[in-house]
Amino acid sequence: MKVALYIGDHSGDSFAARAGWWLTRNTQKGAFGDVTHVEAIHAEHGDGTVTIASASLRESGVRAKQVALDPTHWRIVDVGLWDVQRSVALLAETNGLPYDWRGALATRLPGRHDNSAWFCNEWVGYPFLRESWTFGPHQFAAVCLSLGREITEPFFRSRAA
Repeated sequence: MKVALYIGDHSGDSFAARAGWWLTRNTQKGAFGDVTHVEAIHAEHGDGTVTIASASLRESGVRAKQVALDPTHWRIVDVGLWDVQRSVALLAETNGLPYDWRGALATRLPGRHDNSAWFCNEWVGYPFLRESWTFGPHQFAAVCLSLGREITEPFFRSRAA
C-alpha cells in the first residue's frame, strides 16, 4: 500500500486547527518532524488523481476522497507489506466516524485515544500496526520509511506524463 505523508502548510485551516498543527510540528523530533498528516492511497486514476483515505481534521473524521496531490506538499512511501484491501475494508467499517482530537493530542501530551473516533495515522496504521494510536505523524512516517521505500519522485513523475 502507498502512504502519503503531508509536509505542507495549513494556512487555509481554522485558527484551532493551525494551533494543533503548530503543536504537532513543534513537539515532534527527528527527521520527519515536519509531517503533520498521513493518508492511505486506495486508488490511482488515469487523470493523475488518487483516492486517499484517512481520518481528517479538516473533514471532521474518517473519509475518502479523490484528489490531485501537490508534489511540493507530500512524500509518498510504498509499504509493500501492507495490503491496501485491508485499508479499504477498514474504510467500509469506519467511514463517517468522528475525528479523535483526544487521541491526536495524546501522541504529544498525557492521555488516551477515544475508542469511537480516529485520527490520521491511527486510522492508516490500524490494520497493520499494534497500538497505532500511540504514534505521532513523525513516528508513523519513520515506521513507514523503515518498512517500505520512498517513491515520491517516480510517483509524481508518472502523473506529470
